[in-house]
Amino acid sequence: MQHILLTRTIAVLFVLIYFSARSTAQGVTITTGANLVINGNANLVINDGGLNNSGVFTSGTGTVTFSGTASSLITTLGGTSSLNFYNLSINKSSGSAKLTRNISVSNNVLLQMGSLDLSTFDLDLGSTGNISGESASAFITGLSGGSVLKTVNLNAPNAVNVGNMGIEITSAANLGLTTIKRGHMQQVSSSGYGIYRYYDIIPANNTSLNATVKFNYRDQELGSINENELKLWSSANNGSTWNLLGADALDASANFVLKNGIGQLNRLTLASSVNNPLPVNLVSFTGQIAGNNIILNWSTSLELNNSHFEVEKSVDGRNFSVFATVRSSGNALGGNYQSTDANAFGSGNAVYYRIKQVDVDGKHTYTKVIYFTKGTITNSFIGVYPNPSNGPLQLRFISNGAVKATILQILDVSGKTVASARLNVQAGLNDIPFDVSGLSQGTYMIKLSGFDFKTITIIKR
Repeated sequence: MQHILLTRTIAVLFVLIYFSARSTAQGVTITTGANLVINGNANLVINDGGLNNSGVFTSGTGTVTFSGTASSLITTLGGTSSLNFYNLSINKSSGSAKLTRNISVSNNVLLQMGSLDLSTFDLDLGSTGNISGESASAFITGLSGGSVLKTVNLNAPNAVNVGNMGIEITSAANLGLTTIKRGHMQQVSSSGYGIYRYYDIIPANNTSLNATVKFNYRDQELGSINENELKLWSSANNGSTWNLLGADALDASANFVLKNGIGQLNRLTLASSVNNPLPVNLVSFTGQIAGNNIILNWSTSLELNNSHFEVEKSVDGRNFSVFATVRSSGNALGGNYQSTDANAFGSGNAVYYRIKQVDVDGKHTYTKVIYFTKGTITNSFIGVYPNPSNGPLQLRFISNGAVKATILQILDVSGKTVASARLNVQAGLNDIPFDVSGLSQGTYMIKLSGFDFKTITIIKR
C-alpha cells in the first residue's frame, strides 16, 4: 500500500509518475507549506488513490490522470487549498473520481473511461476549458447536486456547443457574456419529472433571441421516461414552474432533441409531454423551532413505489448530509411524516434542510430547501461561490428585512474599493449573482454593508 506525502517543493519534469494506492484514503497528499509543481507537459498519474491538497498545487500545462479500479477523492484539507487543473483525465475501469470541493480546469477534462461525480460541488471550465471524450462509458454526473460551469461571449452563435457540455445554441442575436451551468439532478413539477440532466443558460442579453437549441443527453440519464416522448421544457424561476416548449426534431439514436424559435434562454430540461405522475407528490414541507430542537413535518398526497425519505441538513445552505432516514408509510394515498433535529443549531446561527425521496429502484428527487435562524433573524453574509471564479459570483446571505439599497463593495488587497453595487434585498434567504468579469486576476475582499462586518476573500481568475 503506497501513500505519497509531499512536504516540500517537488517539480514534475517531463516524466510520467505513477502512484499506486489501495484505498480512497491513499494517494497524493500535499501538506501545508508544500508545493507540487508540474512543469511543461508532464503527466501525473494517480492509480487507485486521491489527491488531497492543503498546500500549493501548480498544474502548469500538464495532465493529472486518475486511473485504476478504486474510487478517488479530489479534495483539500485546508491551507491555501487551491485545486486548479490544466488537464484533468479520468481513466478508471471501475469506481469513480469524486469531488469533495470545487475545482477548475482551464484546458480539457479528458474522459477516457469511468465517471467524474460532482457530488454537490462545481467543476468550473472558466472561459477556456472544455470536456473531451464524453460517452456512455466515460461521463460526468452529479445526481446529488453540483454543476459544470462555463462562461463565454456568444455573439450570433451558430450551433456552438459551449465547452462541449452537450447543448448547442444558434441565434442571430448577440447574447453577450453567457454563463452555462449543466447539472444532473432530476427536475420535477406537479405534473411530471425530467431526465437526469438540465442546463441553466444565463446570457447578458436575453430578449428576442429566436434561438435554436439542440439538447444532447445520454441513455443512462433517461430514467424511466419513454425516449420517443421527449420534449424540451423551460423554467424562468429555477425549476419552480415549467413551460412546455416542445420539439422540432428528435433523434433517439443520436440522443438529442432540437427546438427552434426560443425567445429567452433559462433553465432547460427534457421530459415527456405525456403526464408522468411523480413517484411521490409532496404537498408540504415545513418546520418549527422548539427550544434547541427543530421539528420538520412533510406530507404527501400520492406515493408510488416509494421506499423512504432521507432528511438532509446543511450549515451553509449548499453542502448537505443525511442526518435521519424515515421509512415510507406504504400508503398509496399519501401520508404525514415528522423528524426532529435535536440541538439543531450547534454553534451556528442558521441551518438548512431538504428531503430526499428515494424510490424502491433507487431513483430519487429532492424537495425545496427550507432554513431556520436562531432567535430573531439577523443579517448574515453566508458565502460566495464559485470561488475562485472568472465569471458571475453568487452572493448568499440572510436579511432581516427587505432593503432596496444594500451596498456591495469589492476591495483589493490594499483596501481600495475597486467595484461596488446597490442590491435589492428581500427578507430572508437571498442568492444574488454579481459579475466580476471586469476585474483583473487577483485576490479581493467582498463585503455587504450592515451584514455582521464580515468580509469574504475571493480569487478572480
